Amino acid sequence: MLPVVFIKCFLKWCTYSKVKTMNQTHKKLIHTPILAILFSLFIGGNGTGFITQAVAQSSEEIVVATVDGSEIQLSEILDLIEQLPAEYQNQPLTGYFDQLVDEVINTKLAAKAGERSSVAEDPAVIEAMRVAAQKVLAENWLRIELAKSVTKEAIAKAYDAYVADTASREEIQASHILLADEQAAINAIQRLDEGSDFAELAQEVSTGPSGPNGGDLGFFGRGAMVPVFEQAAFALEVGTYTKTPVQSQFGWHVIKLFDKRVSDAPSQDEMGQQLAQNITKLSFARIIETLRADAEIERNSLADIQAEWQKRQENSAQ
Repeated sequence: MLPVVFIKCFLKWCTYSKVKTMNQTHKKLIHTPILAILFSLFIGGNGTGFITQAVAQSSEEIVVATVDGSEIQLSEILDLIEQLPAEYQNQPLTGYFDQLVDEVINTKLAAKAGERSSVAEDPAVIEAMRVAAQKVLAENWLRIELAKSVTKEAIAKAYDAYVADTASREEIQASHILLADEQAAINAIQRLDEGSDFAELAQEVSTGPSGPNGGDLGFFGRGAMVPVFEQAAFALEVGTYTKTPVQSQFGWHVIKLFDKRVSDAPSQDEMGQQLAQNITKLSFARIIETLRADAEIERNSLADIQAEWQKRQENSAQ
C-alpha cells in the first residue's frame, strides 16, 4: 500500500486541481504559480476575508458531509475555497459551496477506488503523488513563512516609509503642445520665446486632444504619462517650458509646468491591503533568494533538452 501521507496529499491536490465553475467549465490550478496562489491567500478579495474570519471564530471542527463514515470537515472546504481565483471568491458563497462539497466527495470516492486497484502501484502514479505532496508541502511552508512577515509592526513601518517618501506622491499641473514633426515643435518654442501665450498657441497649432483646452493636462503623478514625457515634465521649474522638443510615440511635445504639489497620504487603514501586498512580495523574494543561494542548482538549457529529446526519438525509431 502507498504511504498514507501520499494518499492524503494527492487527494487534496487533485481536489484543488479541478473546480467546476457555475458555467460547468473547469478551472485547473495545478499549473498556477505558487506565488499567485499565496497572494490569493494573503491579499485576496472578499472570499478570503470571510474564510479567515470563519476559521478564526471557530474553535472546533464542523462536519459538512460524511463518505462511508469518513468525515469531511468545514476546514477542508475552506482550504479549497482559498485556492480559488479572486473572481470566484468574490461571488456569494452560496453560489458554489455545495458544488465544492460535491467535488470533495467525488474525489474521495474515486481515490478510494484507486487505492483498491492496481493503479495505486503504478510507478507513474506514485511519482505524480510524490510531486503533488511536494507542492502541497512547499505551498503551506511558504504560507507560514510569509505570514510571519505581515505583522502590525511591519505594516506600520512600511506606512511611515511611504509617508516620508513625498517624491512618490508629488503631482504636477502641466500643459503641452503636440505636433507631428520636430521642426513644427521648434517653431512653436520660438513663438513662445517671442512672447506668445502658451494656451492660445496650443489652441492654434496642437494636434492633441487637449489642444482646444489650451493643452491643459491637469494634475498628474508619476506613472500617469509615458516615461520620456514624465521625465521632462517633472524636471521643469514652475512657470517654465521645455526649450527643446520632447519626442514620444505620439509625436513632438512642448511642455509647460504650471504648479507642483504633494498629495495627502491615505490613512494606514486605507493602505493596509496594499502595504501587506508589498511586504509579502518582498518577503517572498527574500525567502526564494535565500533558498536558492544555499542550494546547488544545475540547469540544462532548453536547446540541450531539445537535442537530448531528439536524440532519444531517433534512437527509439531505429
